[in-house]
Amino acid sequence: MKKFLALAVLLPTLVCAQENAYSMIVNTTDGRRDVYPTSQVSAVDFAEADAAPQAGVGRMKVNRNIVFLGHSIWRNDGYAVTYGNSGTFVTPFSGSFRGVGYQTLLQQHFEFLSATSPGPNGGYSGYSLGGTSATDSKSIAVVAQNSANGWPKVSNAIWTIDFITNDFKRNVAIGKLTDYQNNTGAATFYGALRILYDRIKALSGNDVVIVCANALKRNNSNYTSTSRNTAGHTLDDYELALLTVAAQYSNWYFVDQNRQSGITDENLPAVTADGLHLNNLGYRMAVVPWIKVLEMVARQ
Repeated sequence: MKKFLALAVLLPTLVCAQENAYSMIVNTTDGRRDVYPTSQVSAVDFAEADAAPQAGVGRMKVNRNIVFLGHSIWRNDGYAVTYGNSGTFVTPFSGSFRGVGYQTLLQQHFEFLSATSPGPNGGYSGYSLGGTSATDSKSIAVVAQNSANGWPKVSNAIWTIDFITNDFKRNVAIGKLTDYQNNTGAATFYGALRILYDRIKALSGNDVVIVCANALKRNNSNYTSTSRNTAGHTLDDYELALLTVAAQYSNWYFVDQNRQSGITDENLPAVTADGLHLNNLGYRMAVVPWIKVLEMVARQ
């Protein structure tokens, strides 16, 4: 079946011409040229336009700079990802693919003033927000305190925070809200959130917007969506701590990618490479709740 570009929406960009006053030639994506009477054009079913938007064309303008701060799922944007089995999870696929991830998909939808992805190769693979100790080098809170971390000093900014699947996997103690309030350090999830937020405000000012997220479903290395880690916590426990902090501020927004992405425990084999890291179908699903929240931010 031949595929057509969406005529009603993308007509100015189609390669088409008037045959005469009563017909139109449309070049289809399978290389054919079809002539339609103009009286019938509105009834033709056009579908599937996959080309990435050109700069400034068809994208929502966001009058802010954005800093994408995230773990390995963010790091995999633009990188080769290999399907593999992990723990109780067995993938039905094999081979590798080039990740078309969060950063690419969000910038196809939005036009930010600038976009930055700190971290080794664009993300902090394997890093948790909190640490297993106050000086844990794999804690984002510890990284935040390092002036040589490469994080940008940028005003009028949005920062994303997406790490808690690694806090769960690394068995980080959640602590208590008082750890956030008293700034007790990186050795608890609450304390690490305080360090990170203070550092982000120092770089981007008090008008910074924080867009934080819970974790997607997972079944990787025997850490699942419903299991408890060795610290006694579930993924939902870290989500509740994150929301408890976010609820105190008007400049924090929350992305419920766990429930609103459409990714479930049952469909993990179809949308991930290994029960955790997304394949490109998974990215196209998981980015939807991010888009909804960033559209809200854009309209403020």
